[in-house]
Amino acid sequence: MCPISEGLMPENDWPRMAACLLTYQRTEYAVRTVTSVCDRLKYPNLSWYVADDGSDPPHFFSVLAALEEKGATVFGSHSEKLGPGPSWNRAVQQSLESCDLVLWIEDDWELTQDLDVTRYVKLLLDKPEVGMIRLGYLAVGLDLHSVGHDGIHYLQVQKTTQYAYSGNPSIRHRRYFEAYEGYPSGKNPGDCEIWHDAKMREKKDGPEIWWPVNLPNGGWSVFGHIGQEPSYKVTP
Repeated sequence: MCPISEGLMPENDWPRMAACLLTYQRTEYAVRTVTSVCDRLKYPNLSWYVADDGSDPPHFFSVLAALEEKGATVFGSHSEKLGPGPSWNRAVQQSLESCDLVLWIEDDWELTQDLDVTRYVKLLLDKPEVGMIRLGYLAVGLDLHSVGHDGIHYLQVQKTTQYAYSGNPSIRHRRYFEAYEGYPSGKNPGDCEIWHDAKMREKKDGPEIWWPVNLPNGGWSVFGHIGQEPSYKVTP
């Protein structure tokens, strides 16, 4: 188990971070996601919000049961058929009522190694120009600029190519959500991300996105994509 980084601040002083789990129907995947994050992610003040887009009741209750089994704090949830974009937007809105930080997770990402995120949170607290720390895969073809903070190298993602934004696991500060538009309605999850990426890149002066070079596994990330079962399609 990796310890919380020492020498940063007392454990009780770390701000609350909302782990927003975005889920629909894929119960086995969702439970694996929850279990891996509870077991491996190291942060002293993490609470959960379960954003379920109207799954069958057994799915929703299985996710809540998995969190309860791990002793996780759940501060909110919904299980209502809204569509992926509005469901994500509601999760953010509810989380920002009590948190400035959001750990963004969909229900098919498994944390494969211990990950202490305190230094990444410290970066977001120290540098108001940064809005998002990417923790997922590093896409090929991005324009990147090397930067550093607190002894860690990062790649600053330039808004010059598609996929500068990623819907993969990340930590986002309130200022990211306040600067950029949320997700649209009536689109599939992947199309929501493409739409948001385009809108984000239009706002050149918005908060920056950084990617830590010191993540295990290099560009392949410490989060693994669980499987190939699709989420769902939105029908007009």
